Amino acid sequence: MNRRLFWKILIIFWGIFYLTFQLTWIGFTFYLESREPRTYYHIPTKVEMIAQLVQISGEQEATNFITHLSEPERGCFFITLFNSQDEHLALTSDTMNDSSFIYQKTAIAPDGLTYLISYQDNDKSYGKGIIFNMPVPMFLMGIAGGLFFSLFLAWNLTRPMKLLREGFYRVSQGDLSVRLFDKLKKRHDELSELALDFDSMVEQLNILISDRQALLHDVSHELRTPLARLQLAIGLAQQNKQNIDNSLQRIELESQRLDTLIGEILNYSRTEISIPLDEYFDLKDLITVVVDDAKYEATPQGIIINFTSAPLIHTIIKGNSEQIRRAVENIIRNAIRFSESGQQIDLVLKESGRYLQIDVSDNGPGVEEHKLSSIFEPFVRIQSPQLGKGYGLGLAIARKIIIMHNGTTQARNKASGGLIMTIKLPYWRA
Repeated sequence: MNRRLFWKILIIFWGIFYLTFQLTWIGFTFYLESREPRTYYHIPTKVEMIAQLVQISGEQEATNFITHLSEPERGCFFITLFNSQDEHLALTSDTMNDSSFIYQKTAIAPDGLTYLISYQDNDKSYGKGIIFNMPVPMFLMGIAGGLFFSLFLAWNLTRPMKLLREGFYRVSQGDLSVRLFDKLKKRHDELSELALDFDSMVEQLNILISDRQALLHDVSHELRTPLARLQLAIGLAQQNKQNIDNSLQRIELESQRLDTLIGEILNYSRTEISIPLDEYFDLKDLITVVVDDAKYEATPQGIIINFTSAPLIHTIIKGNSEQIRRAVENIIRNAIRFSESGQQIDLVLKESGRYLQIDVSDNGPGVEEHKLSSIFEPFVRIQSPQLGKGYGLGLAIARKIIIMHNGTTQARNKASGGLIMTIKLPYWRA
């Protein structure tokens, strides 16, 4: 019962193989029978040769020719004198029934005598050893060949499926170390590609689970600090009733921080949920709106935001405009956090191959080179003049959104000081 597919493949292909074998043989047999009677298609030719020998050299030479034929054919040719009693036999050149085959022809020898050359096979065993119009050895050969071919085919197809089943079972048990491509890569077919996709799926599951565990660890760590302050403020209020107002203010402040942190965590988790990516929008217009909104936050701090766009042929993006707006806004707000009064932030939109590229550069302190690769990770915070305003989730959210849109994000330091954030998004083409 556990190998139903194996038996289905074996029986079906075995039947198809033998049916093809049988039909080919029957077709070949009918082709020969359409030209000469049964398997006796060579007999008329030999009878004609013997008749010509009689006509040219006489009865003795024809008899010598017959004696040199192989058995059992030698005993089927006869040369007899022709008389009036044989006339009714000579009128019919050949006859055939279930028990015999007869072919006859008359010939006049040089001495003037008329001879009757005949071939008569009275073998009663004709037709024996035949199964479905096929000789028994050929029948058995077809059965054996079909069985071997079908066994190999069934094993060749069900073995990778068995490996896949075992792999899925191990994954369901939490083992994410299983890999199948190395075992099936020599096939060079769709099943080896399926094994490669299976390995990619397991690797992505491993990454997602690792990220989830790291996120849970980071969330618990981030929540522990404001909760500890809340407990401390409550304890101080209980110990000193006169300081209850200050304790309530601290409790309110930490509650707001908790609310903000939980909100950012929810925003980060929502980026992992499938959202519709079937909206078409103009990226240049969207950035213009985001920059105008960011200026409300930057202008009171004396920070200048400039947006320039190179000549563009393609500006349409397919995806989710609200998510892209959030990603670009998070990166601009990160640049504001690292900027001081009198500094400026430059945004440049241009084409780069089949991508639209957004460069957001500031003149802040930049980031240490060994930390550049980690600033897009959750809860990673870099020292900045406004450190207390973030929890290290803004850039992580931005990266997830960009990846969902088949784009890339990158950070690098400027030679003159500051940081450049680069976003690449594939533009839409009909």
